[in-house]
Amino acid sequence: MLGTGPTWSTTGLQVVVSTENSQIIELTRRLGAGGQGEVWEASGGRVAVKILHSRDAVAAQRLAERLRTVRLLDLDNLPLARPLSLLAPPYLGYTMPMLSDMAALQHLVKPSAGGDLAAWYSNTGGLRRRLRLLGRLAGALAELHARGFCYGDPSLVNVMVSESLEHEQVFLIDVDNIAVASEIRDGAYVTPGYAAPEVLTGRRGVSSLSDSFAFAVMAFETLSILHPFIGDLVYDGEPELEEQAFAGEIPWVDHADDEANRSSFGLSRRHTLTPGLRGLAARTFEGGLANPTGRPTVGEWRTKLFEAADLTLTCERCRGSFYGSEPACPWCLDPAPPALVARALTQVPPIGSGEQLIAQTKQAVLLQREMAAPISKRTATGSAVDGELPVVTLWFDRTGQLTMRNRWDRPAWVVGPGGGPWLPVEPGQESAIPGLAKGAIWELHFDGQHTPHRLLRFSRLTRGGDR
Repeated sequence: MLGTGPTWSTTGLQVVVSTENSQIIELTRRLGAGGQGEVWEASGGRVAVKILHSRDAVAAQRLAERLRTVRLLDLDNLPLARPLSLLAPPYLGYTMPMLSDMAALQHLVKPSAGGDLAAWYSNTGGLRRRLRLLGRLAGALAELHARGFCYGDPSLVNVMVSESLEHEQVFLIDVDNIAVASEIRDGAYVTPGYAAPEVLTGRRGVSSLSDSFAFAVMAFETLSILHPFIGDLVYDGEPELEEQAFAGEIPWVDHADDEANRSSFGLSRRHTLTPGLRGLAARTFEGGLANPTGRPTVGEWRTKLFEAADLTLTCERCRGSFYGSEPACPWCLDPAPPALVARALTQVPPIGSGEQLIAQTKQAVLLQREMAAPISKRTATGSAVDGELPVVTLWFDRTGQLTMRNRWDRPAWVVGPGGGPWLPVEPGQESAIPGLAKGAIWELHFDGQHTPHRLLRFSRLTRGGDR
């Protein structure tokens, strides 16, 4: 039957599928499954196969046409598993490239039963890595939206992330859901629990605003290990309550005025989300629940997630990451280590006899002892394009000295207390910034005195400040 999934043979070997151009592919491992279909790893590990479920020949034809359309879209330079070839009947689906050593984002949300939650959270990358992975995912969706498309069905099972804790790649699969314009689809093509209420109920089609809702659910769940709508009321209630919650008819767990669905599970949002991130969640799950235009964009999420990641420290005892405003590590209660804060500012030179203007941005980076801190274009120039390319690397040692290495293609300037002198640091060179342990104010400027530019101003971190 068209659209059915593969089955195991009596010999224990998995079945094979073939493509429209007669390529034979052996399926070796099921990577995930949902209402729309299944994703399988192919022999060799470089290709994955998405097998779609379809109830009838007409629906199958529509899906096949959509897949052919997706292959023609402008998706270059995006971390998307673009269809390579279509499957031949009796299967409906496609092959796609698969990066090795990747796992579904779901593995950062589903802890093993009976284990220590805090230890598992840290051992799977902790807070900082989750923030950065989500920031990269938000960036990918934002770029997709900028090209006039929406992803359609973001969920934990169709986002792949690096298995190795040393890497932070993200990769979107199931691109058959990508849409050019709002399109009302059958409920089988969305994932309950992540689909926006207006899409789940069929009132509206998928859009960038429904993508942002699904992303908000994933971000909240990945950071706090708690679905925003599965509080105690829903968890302990009848299945119908879950359906109502996903349709937007029951308040989310942290609703400002309605405590009906509070949760006794998950991690404290005080430890996992900054006030800025909590604000984005509230805008999505309160006013944005019924009014999609009230939701923050994925671009806003990207900015806040990376800003939050820059404000984390690593515990010297348990190696878990946490926000630097905490007086102690929330995972093991060890005292927080000393740190510097590098606050980002913008300097505008005077015009004529006017005064020089220095305005503080909302960005800051925490510098921990004996840990290299790369400063990217996102901080140094405020640019979202190539925002993660490193500009300088900072090293704060145990004597209180800060060393910067210029990794850029242009000079940077180290400026001492009182505004001078301006000391150039050429590309590839290093410069020591002394005296920070004694409270002296030093700055690192990313352009010359007479041009508008960003700078970092260094000071000792005090606990309990703004995040």
